[in-house]
Amino acid sequence: MSFVLVLMTMPVVRLDGQLSFIRMSLAPCEVPKLLERHRDRYKGSDKVEQRATKLIAGNFPVADSLAFIEAVCKLGRGQRNFSRIEVAGGARIAQSLASATKAIEGGDVTLAIGELSRLPHLGFSFASKVARFLAPDKCVVLDSVIRSRIGYLDSNVGYTRFLQDCFQLLQLLQQSSDLESTLRDSLRVCDVEAAVFMKAKEEQ
Repeated sequence: MSFVLVLMTMPVVRLDGQLSFIRMSLAPCEVPKLLERHRDRYKGSDKVEQRATKLIAGNFPVADSLAFIEAVCKLGRGQRNFSRIEVAGGARIAQSLASATKAIEGGDVTLAIGELSRLPHLGFSFASKVARFLAPDKCVVLDSVIRSRIGYLDSNVGYTRFLQDCFQLLQLLQQSSDLESTLRDSLRVCDVEAAVFMKAKEEQ
């Protein structure tokens, strides 16, 4: 299956007999290189994922919870905010991570992000980053690059729409003959988001 993925608003084109607003297109054959560039730009993502897995398995020890939040902030170029987030206290941060993980496992990702967003100075974008590392197969990051380039709202509604779109793109990519089978079989929804992010960032 060969196709071009299209995302959101502007410019106007005709699709299936209707006028549609499209902001960005993404061919499946672009995905491997986009993911490679994302890994190069954000080295250490795999280690933060491993830290999250250990954190969940250990039932969110306070020290590990603080170290995890700090690692996410550092990876997302927001390490200067960690000292302000830390004032919430290790126990509250650990509880927030535990509650968010429970919500994700229950199928309510937006509830999880709402829980994380209540931590002081974390903000919606970094809350989505934290959720993405807690559950890479269920969550994505919605940051300013994607919001401004494609047009998703900085809200639960915007996040839900973007998450749904990423899952739809994941299904299409898993059926694409333009990708090697090993990549198709290993793709997660967070990988789709990473490819979209890189494409959006490079077209800014």
